[in-house]
Amino acid sequence: MAWSVLAPKTLDELYKVLSGISDTQSYVFRGHASASWDHLVPSLHRILPKGFPLGEQVLLEAKAIQVFRRHARSYVEVSELEYFERILNSTTLMQHYGAPTRLLDWTVSPWVACYFAVQDRPDDDALIWAFNRDELEARNRKHKSSRVSDFARFEELASANTVDEWLEAATRAGKYISTFQYDYANPQMSAQQSLFTIAGQLGDNHDEALTRSLPESWQTLKVIVPKQEKQRLRKRLFLMNVAPLNLFPNVDGVGLHIHEAIESGFELGGEGLVGRLEERIRERLGRRKRTQQT
Repeated sequence: MAWSVLAPKTLDELYKVLSGISDTQSYVFRGHASASWDHLVPSLHRILPKGFPLGEQVLLEAKAIQVFRRHARSYVEVSELEYFERILNSTTLMQHYGAPTRLLDWTVSPWVACYFAVQDRPDDDALIWAFNRDELEARNRKHKSSRVSDFARFEELASANTVDEWLEAATRAGKYISTFQYDYANPQMSAQQSLFTIAGQLGDNHDEALTRSLPESWQTLKVIVPKQEKQRLRKRLFLMNVAPLNLFPNVDGVGLHIHEAIESGFELGGEGLVGRLEERIRERLGRRKRTQQT
């Protein structure tokens, strides 16, 4: 069954729809800047050579994981070294630092999803994907209790400690999908309330995998963000502190925060020092103007 589409017409309607979904505390969310993007495709899926047999794709993925684990260990923060104990945690770190993986990022906050949905493509409607995580995990527990062999292999992806163990599990895992949260959250993952989906087979679009596991219309939702409301939504999110300064807790986030505020005409500052500086600048400009007039 296709994902159910909800199409609020105004910002207030959108807010009401997303609040209602979020209040169940069962759904997770992902924002896309364009509603025309039909599928949920992980970054690794997008760049794998077309026509490669599954075994070759998995081998290429394993090599990428091995290269990351070999070289990145020397550069990451000390607190992130624990990510290298388990392969799945390593892939979350790969995802964080821009390497292609089979993972897809989600958030438990619809407003964080909205932030990413309204950052680009102002002439397109945006889209918030949402699915019922509780129902998905309940279904997976049934697979586990039934001792389905290819589901057991899928579960081994989560426990693999070596690349060889990952390779063995990924080669034989069935077409399942699940969610997981990292064992160790870095500040950005925490700020964005992140979690991930992982599919058992490379090349399996996550929207299609979720549809197979969640057949009821209310379990998988797509919420349209009207293009004419994108800018207003950006401003509302900014006022809600769903902004770079909060979502990217590092110096890059500060720079992005300033860039977005100036670009979008949002109020910068608010601290006493900024207020006094603004008064001083305006006073100085006023004196200069009066001098020029005389």
